[in-house]
Amino acid sequence: MVVEIIGSILANSLALVTDAIHMFSHVGALIMTLFAITFATKPPTPEKSFGYYRLEVLATLFNGIILILLVLYIFFQAYQRLLSPTDVLGSLMITVALIGLVVNLIGAKLLHHSSKESLIFRSAFLAVVMDTLGSIGVITAGIAIFLTGWHIADPIASLFIALIMIPSIYNLIKASANILMESAPEHISPKKIEEALLSIDGVTGVHHLHLWTITSGVYAISVHLTINKPEEWDKIREQAIKVLKEKFKMAHSTIQVEDEETHIRLHVKKESIE
Repeated sequence: MVVEIIGSILANSLALVTDAIHMFSHVGALIMTLFAITFATKPPTPEKSFGYYRLEVLATLFNGIILILLVLYIFFQAYQRLLSPTDVLGSLMITVALIGLVVNLIGAKLLHHSSKESLIFRSAFLAVVMDTLGSIGVITAGIAIFLTGWHIADPIASLFIALIMIPSIYNLIKASANILMESAPEHISPKKIEEALLSIDGVTGVHHLHLWTITSGVYAISVHLTINKPEEWDKIREQAIKVLKEKFKMAHSTIQVEDEETHIRLHVKKESIE
C-alpha cells in the first residue's frame, strides 16, 4: 500500500492512487474492527448495559462515510483528467502494480482455505480478490500507456477501480445502518422464530416479538408468550430460551410468559379503554 502511494506520486498515476485507497480501505476497516473488538471486551456499566459492542458498528459506518468521500474525489479527479489528460509513467505504473498483484495473490492463497470455514476470513478473502482485480486494472492501463502513449487509460482505470469499491461501501453502510436502526438480522426470520416458539408444548401464542442485532454476530430478542399451562411457566420459559439459543444463536433473550386467561383479560381491557 505504501509502495503504491509513493509510486502513484512518482508516476503521476490516478489509477495507482485509487488502487492504494482501495487497499487502504480494507486495511483501515480491519484495523478499526480489531480496535473496536478489543475495546468491546470492556465490561458493561450501569449506563452502558450492553457494553461497548456498538463501537464496531460505529467504526464501520465511519469507514463507509470516509470511503464515499474518497470515491467522490476519485470521480472528480478522473473527470478532470479525462478532459485534460496528463503525462503518466506507464513503466513505473506496471512495476508498482505488479508488486501489489504479487502481494494480493499471496494473500488470496493464504486465505483461500480459511474462507471456506469462517465468515470473517471469507470477507477478507473477497477483499483481497477485489484488490487483485484493481491491480490488474492498473497493469492493463500501464501497458496501454507504455505501448501507445494513451494517457487517458489512467483515469479510465481509476474509474474502474472506484466502481469496484461501490458495492463494498454500500454493503458496509447498509449493514451498520440496519444494526443502528434495530432491524432484524437479514438471515434470521421472525416468522421462523415464531413457529419454533409455537412448537413448544404449552405455548399457544407469540406476540410483541422484537428481534435486533447488538453487533456483528450478537443477537437479542424480547417476546411475550401466551401459555395454557401456567403451572409450568418456568419450564416453558427455559425451553424457549434453549430453543432461541440453539437454533437462532440468541445471546440475550427476554421472555415474558402469561397464561391465556390473563392475556385475554388484559387485551380486552386495553381495547375497551381505547
